[in-house]
Amino acid sequence: MAGSAIASTPVSETYSHPLLSQIYEMHSLSESGNKNATRRLVAWLEELTAEQPDNGILLVYLGSAYTLASRDAFIGPGKLRYLMAGRDCMDRAVTIRPNDPNVRFIRAINNYHLPTMFNRRSIARDDFRKLVDQLAKTPGCLDTLTSQAVYYYAGLCFAQLEEEENARNSFQKGLDLKISGPLTAKITEELAELTPTAAGQ
Repeated sequence: MAGSAIASTPVSETYSHPLLSQIYEMHSLSESGNKNATRRLVAWLEELTAEQPDNGILLVYLGSAYTLASRDAFIGPGKLRYLMAGRDCMDRAVTIRPNDPNVRFIRAINNYHLPTMFNRRSIARDDFRKLVDQLAKTPGCLDTLTSQAVYYYAGLCFAQLEEEENARNSFQKGLDLKISGPLTAKITEELAELTPTAAGQ
């Protein structure tokens, strides 16, 4: 199958691979609420990961697809099973590719949006902190829009931990990317709401 090509593709070219572009497009449809796209994406990625069980990129997308399937499922055991399967896939993906910022970002954003009862917020915070550090060392390791999302969510995490200076710096880095869009407006609002009363001030 075409999926086998990803495993042999150089890391620098992996994210431009045609198969991954198709996965990304279907994932975007699923994120927008297309339940049929979610079902197709889960089935497709389950097939691909059965062939390539150690492919961290495919695993993290399968994990994200499972969380989207949980969103669409009726309340009950099935909903929880999808969430737990998604968690396990994304954790394994990060274990396989710990230095891949795209893989870590997908886990971070999914964990951040999970209900707090699942106790994944601390993992999301740690992931975003690591991503900020990685961007400082290698600014081009993520595309510009993803970098801005990292700075936005990292800023939220730092603010929740009352690390005001880190939050302010992260939000400012997001603005410094000079992107015109809704996330820039959100960052501007969050930055304006920061006060000098956080811990350590």
